[in-house]
Amino acid sequence: MKRDPRFLVWGILFVLLGGAGVSVSSIWRAKLDDPAALQLVLNIPANRLDVYEAGVRTRTYEVSVGKRPYNTPAGKYRISSVVWNPWWHPPDSKWAEGRKPAPPGPTNPMGRVKLNFAPLLYIHGTTEEDRLGAPASHGCVRMANGELIELARLVHARTDTRVSSTVLDQLVANPKMTRQFQLRRSVPLTVVYDLVEVRDGHLVVHPDVYRKADQPTLQREVMELLKKEGINVNALNRELVSRITMKRNATRLEVPLETLANGDGR
Repeated sequence: MKRDPRFLVWGILFVLLGGAGVSVSSIWRAKLDDPAALQLVLNIPANRLDVYEAGVRTRTYEVSVGKRPYNTPAGKYRISSVVWNPWWHPPDSKWAEGRKPAPPGPTNPMGRVKLNFAPLLYIHGTTEEDRLGAPASHGCVRMANGELIELARLVHARTDTRVSSTVLDQLVANPKMTRQFQLRRSVPLTVVYDLVEVRDGHLVVHPDVYRKADQPTLQREVMELLKKEGINVNALNRELVSRITMKRNATRLEVPLETLANGDGR
């Protein structure tokens, strides 16, 4: 199929960490096949899942990614199936030794829905919604059950799985009713490790949850990204930039671009 150049989506700039082969800022681009196209982007350090419809970000969800050493792997994937009210079967891993399968219900660690995007890797619900926003899983992506139900409905609507709204309502109403659907058209999922972003008029530096970067290199990446935003980096307060990047292993830090453009170091 000939792709329509009108639907070109640019993400954050792609820069490689010098000598380390580590991506701090990535270019994510996708040419959409039709105006109804659905795509997902997960930024690991941000613990955030963005939903794009026809190139426009329409939803943002707080999630939990894998905790070290069970890192969620970056890469390009496709969501191929949806399982409503799934069973949980212990994987063949040391952390799951001695655990028994769990049927659908309020104590099931997979929650209300799971979206498969790679072997044994899912976006799924959780019984620990209070831990969302920080790495907590063994590699999968956790979401609040209510938000995942919303996302699963959207996936069905955009992939022509021919599941009626009546059936979906029944699955939502009955948490013990398990059904699996193969998607007629898979949904692209791009997983990136972007420590530095420009988002909603702010420079954002996320915690380096997998400890992939050092401060000097991160400073260079911040400067490069700001240059691309049209900011005169020669006028920047270097002490301010240093303070910004020192926070990479602690909490998320946001600085208005206006502050940086004015050289305000307070």
